[in-house]
Amino acid sequence: MNEVKGIRECAIVSTCNRTELYASGDDGSALAIADWIHVWHGARAGEFQRYLFTLEQRKAVAHLLRVTSGMDSMVLGEPQVVGQVKQAWQSAQDHGTLGTILDRLFQNAFQTSKLVRSETGIGHNPVTLPFAALKLAHQIFGQVEKLSALMIGAGEMIEDCARHFVGQGMQSLTICNRSLDRAEALADQFQARAVSLDRLAAELPSHDVVIACTASAVPLVKQDMVRAALSSRRQQPMFVLDLSVPRNVEPSVARLGDAYLYTVDDLREIAEHGHRKRSEALGEATRIVDGQSEAFQRWLNLHAAGETLKSLRDRAFDQRDLLLDQARRELAAGRDAEEVLSRFGHRLTNRLLHAPSMQVRRAAELTDDELMSAARKLLLDEPEGRSS
Repeated sequence: MNEVKGIRECAIVSTCNRTELYASGDDGSALAIADWIHVWHGARAGEFQRYLFTLEQRKAVAHLLRVTSGMDSMVLGEPQVVGQVKQAWQSAQDHGTLGTILDRLFQNAFQTSKLVRSETGIGHNPVTLPFAALKLAHQIFGQVEKLSALMIGAGEMIEDCARHFVGQGMQSLTICNRSLDRAEALADQFQARAVSLDRLAAELPSHDVVIACTASAVPLVKQDMVRAALSSRRQQPMFVLDLSVPRNVEPSVARLGDAYLYTVDDLREIAEHGHRKRSEALGEATRIVDGQSEAFQRWLNLHAAGETLKSLRDRAFDQRDLLLDQARRELAAGRDAEEVLSRFGHRLTNRLLHAPSMQVRRAAELTDDELMSAARKLLLDEPEGRSS
C-alpha cells in the first residue's frame, strides 16, 4: 500500500467472516484507504462504502484485542482466530509493511489473547457440536491420540468432527459413506481411510468412536451390529454419537452395557451450557482487554513524545551546527572572539525561541488560555494554573 498517501504501516487480517485492514498514518488516511479499496477492485467510487466501517485510535486498538482473544467471533472464544491474526502479522512483516507502532500493537494483541485464555473460562467449554463430541470422547477414554474413529457420512458436520479429532492428534480415522468417491475426497484431507457403506458392519469392531451424520431416513447402525462389534472387541467400550435427524443409530443401542450412545440433542445441551459459561467469562475478558488497551495507549503516547523530542533535538542541533559554521568563518576572518561568541549565543537563542514565541503570540491573539497555560508549564516549568 505504498501508493496510498499518508499510510506508513499496514496489515490485513482475513478470516472466514471478516477482512480488516489495520494502518498507521496521517489524519484522513482512513478515507485514502477506502478510496484505494475501490481502485484496487476496479469499483466505482463509493460502491463498497456501506459495507465498510472505520475505528480509530483506542477503539481500533480495543477491537483488534477483542478479535484476537476470540471475543468478537461467531463462536465465542474460538482459538483459531489468534492463529489467523498471527498469519496477518507475519505476512505484513514479510512484505515490509510493519513498523514500530503496528508491530507493538500486534504483540500487545497476542499477549492479551494469552491472558484472556489463561485467566478466564472463555475458551474452556465446548460451544459447537464437533467440539462437544471431542470433549465427550475425552471424558470416556481420556486422551484421543490412540483411539480410532469411524465417521459415517461425508458432509460438513462429519468434516468438522474429523478436523477436531485429527487436530487433537488422532491418527486412525475412517470415512464411511454411500458414495465412495465423496468418502475418498474427504479422507484425503485428513490422511484417513475411505470405505463404502456396505462395509459398515465389518468396520465397527475396529473403532472406538463412531459418529454418524447422514441424510438416511432409516437407521444405519443397528443394535445387533453394535452388539456383535462389542463382542469382537471383548467388551471394550464404544462411544457412539448420532448427529442425524432423523436418527441414524437405533435408540436401543443405548441399552448395550459397553456402548455410550449420545444424540444431537445431548450435544446441543452441552454446547448451550458451554456458551453460557463462556458468556459469563466475557466480563472478565473485557476488563483484561480494557487494561491492555490502556497500556498500549500509554506506550503510544510515550512513543509519540519520543518522536517529538527527537525532532526538537534534531532541529536544535541543525541550528547549532549552522551557526557554529558561521562563527568559525568569522573567527577565521579575524573577527574578535568575544564578539563572535556573543553573536553566536544571541543568534542561537533567537533561532530556538522563534517557533514557540510565534505560537505563544498566536495563542494570545486567539485568547487560547489552555494553550497559554500549557506553554507556561512546558517552557517556563510553571505549575499548572499559574498565570503571570
